[in-house]
Amino acid sequence: MMTGKMIRVRLKRYFAEQKQWVFIGTVLESTEHWLTIDGKAIVISKGHAQPIDIDQEPRVLMVPRENIAQIRILPHDFDISVIVTEIRGFRIFVKVKDAPDTAIGEYGGE
Repeated sequence: MMTGKMIRVRLKRYFAEQKQWVFIGTVLESTEHWLTIDGKAIVISKGHAQPIDIDQEPRVLMVPRENIAQIRILPHDFDISVIVTEIRGFRIFVKVKDAPDTAIGEYGGE
């Protein structure tokens, strides 16, 4: 059902100090227990001068479904080679062309 879809996956956080982790990419395989995604990770580190770290190159990641907090289906033509982020207040968004932007986390800066 998810195979071939472009998605944004936000992983669960289990403690307050844990970095926020998001993965954007195309679902290669979807099973009852796993999603295999070809895309890029975005890591958010609260309180840092450069809070957003985006993978330079795509990679394949197997994500256990039990670790997924949220999935957003993105337009099929979303370009992971150019991920643009924007901080609005205390929230961080990824710009999505011709669709609502997608929230990826909170910014705990100054």
